[in-house]
Amino acid sequence: MGKSKSPARILIVDDQRSNIDVLRDILQDYDRAIALNGEQAIKVVRSKKPPDLILLDIMMPDMDGYEVITILKEDPATRDIPVIFVTAKREISDETKGLQLGAVDYITKPFNAGIVKHRIEVHLELKAHRDRLEELVKERTAELDEARCVAESRKRAAEEGVRAKNEFLAIISDELRNPLNSIIGFSSFLGEPDLPQEEREQYLGIVNNASLSLLNLINEMIELANVEANEVQLQCEPFDLGDLLDGVVEEFRTSAQAKGLDFRVDLQEGLPTVLNGDAKRLQQVLRHLLKNAIGFTNQGEVSLQVEQQSQTPDAETIQFSVRDTGVGIPKQQQELIFEEFTQLEKAFRRVHGGLGLGLTICKRFVPLMGGRIWVESEENKGSAFHFTASFSRHEGG
Repeated sequence: MGKSKSPARILIVDDQRSNIDVLRDILQDYDRAIALNGEQAIKVVRSKKPPDLILLDIMMPDMDGYEVITILKEDPATRDIPVIFVTAKREISDETKGLQLGAVDYITKPFNAGIVKHRIEVHLELKAHRDRLEELVKERTAELDEARCVAESRKRAAEEGVRAKNEFLAIISDELRNPLNSIIGFSSFLGEPDLPQEEREQYLGIVNNASLSLLNLINEMIELANVEANEVQLQCEPFDLGDLLDGVVEEFRTSAQAKGLDFRVDLQEGLPTVLNGDAKRLQQVLRHLLKNAIGFTNQGEVSLQVEQQSQTPDAETIQFSVRDTGVGIPKQQQELIFEEFTQLEKAFRRVHGGLGLGLTICKRFVPLMGGRIWVESEENKGSAFHFTASFSRHEGG
């Protein structure tokens, strides 16, 4: 038989022994620790056997619960331990203050045993998922960095890989933690039966946006991980080039118009209608380039130009160009922008979020499509990103 899992450790903090006894009885299935005041609580949390979750009273002498959670959240060693306030204070303002200070939930006295146990189970499960996700991200990041370092033959490239790893870890930790905290925090509000409908819809919107942000971040990491691991296999299937371009253009036309930009599309006459190739990868490259172009352009225009570069009896080579009148790229950085976390991608991430891997993914995908990608740019005047892709001819297309 395998070794049984030890029960989670719960710290109960309350200056009233009677409240502690009630909670100890409710939580018989857990490893329970107690503290009668704030100082004792901080000592237990910083001990060699810290709790997995804290039930914290607010109204205590000398150091109240608000002060205790403030100290814990300022300490990197304790800030990720979930804290649930357990209190007789029933005002919405008190609950709001507790959640703003970092609590994950708020339970009012007198206790309902079922509610207490259920909420503890939920938050312990969320913490386990979050810890596992962060562990998987760190493991995968280490593998990606090791793969890059093996391929690097020059000292400068090796040093850049170490720097990229450290920044990657910091970015992932920050970008994943923010939407996770929003999902966990605002989900707890939705369980309140007397929550006004307007606030409920607002919180649902916040949770939905945070979920989509998290999904986009994970998809971006998976894209790069698959390419780095040589796990991307092109799917060669017939697709309509015109329909693909129409879809991509419509996706970005609104965001360009919202910034007051002209969005122009120039298609060479005589382009083939149907091609054989990986439409999904082509769309991804175009999306990354158009997103960057619109993001870095505050006035003027963004354009997409498509033209036939060459053809043989069996294949077509198409050139795609995305131009903008944005900030441009300094000449000394133009050879580096396709690497992870360059200055261009970091600037884009600060304004638009994400991990700053768009151009890196483009650089990996384009050679898989039998083409190459390059940039022409002049600082403060704009940029033009070009790439080619080869497609087999479609019978009758």
